[in-house]
Amino acid sequence: MSQALTVRQAETLITALRTGQNLDEAVTTLRLDLAAVWSTARTHTRLAVALAGRDPDTDIERARAARGDFLRLLALGLPAARAELAVGGNIGTWRGDDPAYSRACVAASEAAASYASRDQGRMTPQVTRRFLDRLRTPGTTVRTAAAAAGVTNTAIYQRRRRDPGFADAMKAAQAEARGAANA
Repeated sequence: MSQALTVRQAETLITALRTGQNLDEAVTTLRLDLAAVWSTARTHTRLAVALAGRDPDTDIERARAARGDFLRLLALGLPAARAELAVGGNIGTWRGDDPAYSRACVAASEAAASYASRDQGRMTPQVTRRFLDRLRTPGTTVRTAAAAAGVTNTAIYQRRRRDPGFADAMKAAQAEARGAANA
């Protein structure tokens, strides 16, 4: 495998591409190895977007990159809940907005199903304890506490609906956080 570009080389190449240079011209001018460019693009999202001829610093490209990252994580066997935490996006909205993307998510998950761990993203006693401990911290939201515990807020709300004891524990933790904030 070819040596990857340095961060500085990648950023300089992105700037050249954004200002209209074609790839061959930029690689020659910057004295870069083309194999290193492609090797770097495998893990450098901004470079990959620039190589595709688009500006990697626009909101639409950042959103497109996050969707791509989510699909990659699903294909690697990460459960959707953990992949959503990793990319920091609202995947349910993305999937609802784009049926083709939703199908791609299902396909990536199914492709990884044979080697994905079944225990990831579950509300184990340890996860529940981490969530409730974090929720007791003043100013902490359910989303933040869920992320700290390694699950999505959707998983928390589903558990709260199914489990009255957990719902009571959540209320108690939130009351404790409010009490500590007012002390």
